[in-house]
Amino acid sequence: MGVFTVLTRCILQPLSVVDDELVPKVGMTFTTLEDAGKFYRNYAKAAGFSTRVRCTNRKGNEIKNQLITCSREGKWKSKISPTEKTNPTASLNCPARIYIHTLKDVGAWIISKVVLDHSHPCCPSKAEMLKQHRELSMSIRRTIENNDEAGIRPSKTYQSFVAAAGGHRELNFIEKDVRNYITREVRNVSEQEDAKEFGKYFLRMKEKNPNFFFELELEEDQSIKLAFWADARSRAAFEYFGDVISFDTTYNTNRYNLVCGSFVGVNHHGQSTLLGCSLMKNEEIESFKWLFQCWLRCMGGNAPKGFLTDQCASMKRALEACMPTTVHRWCIWHIMKKIPSKLNGYKGHADIEQQMSHVVWNSHSKDSFDRNWNDFLVNFGLADNKWLSDLYEDRHIWVPIYLDHHFWAGMRSTQRSESMHSFFNKYITRNSSLIQFVKQYDNCLGSREQAKRESDAADFHTVIPCATKSSIEAQFQDAYTHAKFREVQAQFRGKANCITRLKNSALGYSVYEVGEQVSSSIFDKFAVTYDSVAAEVKCQCLLFESRGILCRHTLSVLSFEQVSQVSPRYILERWSKKVKRRHTHIKSSHDEPLMEPRSKRFDQLVFRSQNICEFASESEELTAILHRAYDNVMAEMEALKGKRKGTSSLSHEDANLESVNELQSPPRIRTRGRPKNRLGSKLEKQIANSTKKKKTKVLSEVNVMFFKFCYIQINLFDAASVAHSSCSQYQGQVINYQFRVPAAGDNSLGV
Repeated sequence: MGVFTVLTRCILQPLSVVDDELVPKVGMTFTTLEDAGKFYRNYAKAAGFSTRVRCTNRKGNEIKNQLITCSREGKWKSKISPTEKTNPTASLNCPARIYIHTLKDVGAWIISKVVLDHSHPCCPSKAEMLKQHRELSMSIRRTIENNDEAGIRPSKTYQSFVAAAGGHRELNFIEKDVRNYITREVRNVSEQEDAKEFGKYFLRMKEKNPNFFFELELEEDQSIKLAFWADARSRAAFEYFGDVISFDTTYNTNRYNLVCGSFVGVNHHGQSTLLGCSLMKNEEIESFKWLFQCWLRCMGGNAPKGFLTDQCASMKRALEACMPTTVHRWCIWHIMKKIPSKLNGYKGHADIEQQMSHVVWNSHSKDSFDRNWNDFLVNFGLADNKWLSDLYEDRHIWVPIYLDHHFWAGMRSTQRSESMHSFFNKYITRNSSLIQFVKQYDNCLGSREQAKRESDAADFHTVIPCATKSSIEAQFQDAYTHAKFREVQAQFRGKANCITRLKNSALGYSVYEVGEQVSSSIFDKFAVTYDSVAAEVKCQCLLFESRGILCRHTLSVLSFEQVSQVSPRYILERWSKKVKRRHTHIKSSHDEPLMEPRSKRFDQLVFRSQNICEFASESEELTAILHRAYDNVMAEMEALKGKRKGTSSLSHEDANLESVNELQSPPRIRTRGRPKNRLGSKLEKQIANSTKKKKTKVLSEVNVMFFKFCYIQINLFDAASVAHSSCSQYQGQVINYQFRVPAAGDNSLGV
């Protein structure tokens, strides 16, 4: 009676003209329920509407009947007043439906009731915009997945589909479908599964190459507190480029607020090379100690000669404890960047900033720096400034003249590490999962490896011509990579601005004064010594000692002395293009995720078909042959599929990784507004807060004046199992690859 009342009250609309073969009729039978549903959906698309399953009746686990209606069936009334909520609704009590039930004896499905009339107009030309009729094919889905991993924005991905199809109308999906697929399918890793997938990634990498290294520190609830990993190529590269390391933790790139820290070195092309990556829940001293000890174990216990970080007290104390022989250097860029915010309260702060920069960069001896610094403080009345006093006390870890007698491979700041983080920032957001992060870490390793391969090929196949007739320049041209030879050439060009004067000479040991014209009226003077017996030359600017490149002042003296060949000690193997380095024969780690078997088969078929299509596209005749072959193959496959209809098969390909199922993700951190990936150091935050307070004070004063005027104010293994590397030693135990029962309170894992 209720249904009859609804039908009589509806204003029935005439049905669109549809091919009679597509119209559902009472008595039609189907092999499966899925076939019946697909038939009605095809009819709905032709008629201009969409469908939904209204109800399904079961007996036990078996479906007995099903009601499929128009998607505008029913009437939903919001409890919110229309004046407050104006979102569109689709329900209009539409009566269109089919009723399907099973035939017990036959094992088939039959339509027992059909209503074709609608309570609303139907438009076949607009049906393609309805959600049910929009579809992403497997080819489209795989392209979306690959583009997302490569960092291509969804809008660009969609536009590429439009261009390939020949227009928007030729696609049976919209840009929103692309975005939804990325959000719901590609990036939708649940917080419960994220940590498990993170652990499985490490095990897959370890299985592919036993030299892959990782360790995890877990909380009591088995959530990740600290993580470190390095692939086999990075560990091998440390042998050649691990003398100077830049480490930075100023970026936050995941949904759990874990801080990313990267160990970065410099290769023979002057390019950044990753030597390990970490995720940290906090930046306390003990966390840094764990991380640095872990990194040292990974690199065979060999500490670098120099370690560059930002101005962090916790890092400083951890380095002193873990690497006492390593020279620690603060990033000078971060320190100089703080001058305006620290000194803008003083009169003439612009002159103060300029003079401080001059003292830091143009003091060529420790004594001259101390003298110039004291004069700077006195001249500007800054002797009582605590920030400047603290900087002076720590001058030995940030002022160039105190550090440049050590080799730094040209690094004075942590910007190399930050550039790595900016790479992640292109592809990763604060809502990204752990497994997304490690995939992009793989991509970063791959891009660094490719840049190195391209530079190696350029060094092998091409030669940069010498800019002068100097035989010394030819020495470096023959030995150095292109990037480093260009740095040498810059010094040869700068030699033209140098005037060399002999001050004294005795027994083959000469002292020169080299004046370099840095502007129209300013000359900088440098003392250069030359020992003709030992073939040794040394400049006061310390460019060779800090960067491994002979300076223009040294080259000017060698030219004055008519030296035709420099000693081999000045041609560093580190910058050589002729050295065969072991790590170049090792591929960077790249995970091969455990895709569905169908996706794997699809990718393999597409890869093989590309060559066939390329060959066939050469002429119309070849294209026709391929079309006929496709038609024959398609008919054969459809016939085979028809014979197998009603049967099912299950293929499950997965590694035996039950041991990671107890691992938990850290609690997810939710933020307000648009989050910032760059964290900044503790001091930078203090600067920002102090600046904010000053601005607030000024604003409040303005407000007071205004009011006066207006008169108004997120176990890698189960709780009983932990895996360690055969070469790793942790908490006094030598562990092999087998699982072990951890000691009480032992929540770490390493391989």
